[in-house]
This record gives sequence, C-alpha cells and structure tokens, in this order.
Amino acid sequence: MRFTQRLSHFRVLFSALLAVVCLTLVFPSVARAQGAWESVGVIDGVAVWKKEVPGTNLLAFKGEVTADVTMDKLIGVFLDKNERKNWVDRYGDSREVEKPGPLSEIYWIKFNLPVGISNRDYVLRADANANAATGVFTANIHSVVHPRVPESSCCVRAEARGTYYRFEALKGVNKVKLTVEVQTDPKGLLPGWVVNMIQKSWPSKTLNSLVRRANSGAVTPRAEYAGWHSRP
Repeated sequence: MRFTQRLSHFRVLFSALLAVVCLTLVFPSVARAQGAWESVGVIDGVAVWKKEVPGTNLLAFKGEVTADVTMDKLIGVFLDKNERKNWVDRYGDSREVEKPGPLSEIYWIKFNLPVGISNRDYVLRADANANAATGVFTANIHSVVHPRVPESSCCVRAEARGTYYRFEALKGVNKVKLTVEVQTDPKGLLPGWVVNMIQKSWPSKTLNSLVRRANSGAVTPRAEYAGWHSRP
C-alpha cells in the first residue's frame, strides 16, 4: 500500500514537473546561456544539446530539427496567441498586457498543475524579427515585472531566464529548419536535478508540437511568409 501511494505521488509530481518545463512556450530571451553545448542525442527526431550555466544548477537545453512544413503555416501558429491552448501543455489561461509593436508582446500566462502542486504563471516580454531576404524568423522571450500583473495567490511566479527560437525557410523546398534554446526556472520547491531531467525533452516536445499543429489544417497561414521558400 505504501509503495502504491509513493508511486502515485511520484507520477503526479512527474506530470507537474513536465508541465512546468513547458511554461516558456511561445517566444524566448535575450540572455543566452554561456559555455559549450554538449550533445544529449536525438529525442523523437530532434537533435538535443545541454549546457551548464554559471551560478545555477539548472541546465540550458537546445533542440534542432528540419521538418516538412511551410513557414506561413508555422508562423501562423507561433504568432497567434489564441493557438497557445492548442499546443502548449497544461495551458490554463493567458492575456495580453501590452503590444509594444507588430512582433512584440507583453503577456501573462498561467499553467494548471495537478491537485497538490501549485500552478505556475509568467509575465513575459516577447520580441521577434522577420527577415524575408534570408528567410529567417527569430524570437526572444524573457520574464519581466509589470505593474499591471503583480504576483497572485493563484500561482507561483516562475521565471523565463532565456529562450530563443530560430526558424529558417529552406529555399526551393517546403521545409523549415527549427532551432530552440531554453533556460527557465519554475521556482518553488522543485529539485534542480529533476527539472533538468524533464527539461531534456522540452525542445523535442515543443518543436514537434508546433509542426504538428501547423500541419493540422486548422490554422490560417500567414500570407506575408508564403514566398519565403521561393526567395531569390
């Protein structure tokens, strides 16, 4: 009986940690981790690397994959705030706080975790750049403090220390090379080694979810990115 209870508790905690790892979802950060990348291997078709970050026991991770998807469909998912609920694990709620520019957003996002584990929320600043000449789209996200979104009893306020996305539309073929780097701190009483263990699969889960949703046929493509694969 005790073993069964412990196993059940571990499964709940594992599920919660897995969700916490996905909290940095939609854009990434300017503060890139320093040091050398070390290969972790290929996870669900995505090449994954890890990197030690000075001053913390939490690792940074990077993933890279070339997928059969067009840039207009991919960006159609990535930039649509209403799409987050369709590809972000344990999505709870979100709202826009400010819109500093066409490819910038400050937003609050909440994640629902299992009973007994505190929900997490973030206030994020997302800034993206689109270069049609090179066919490259990049995005940066990091946590910010905003007077309109103080910490609440609903959640533990987590911190996105740095996430970086790079999407490259390959010329002449309907393929995109996707890269993501992430360093996040879910805060609260979560052991660093456990967070690292779960975060290792975050790049593959994130990139594969984006591609699946983009190819689902349920998303409106962004017309301004349609010609990126046939650029001169």
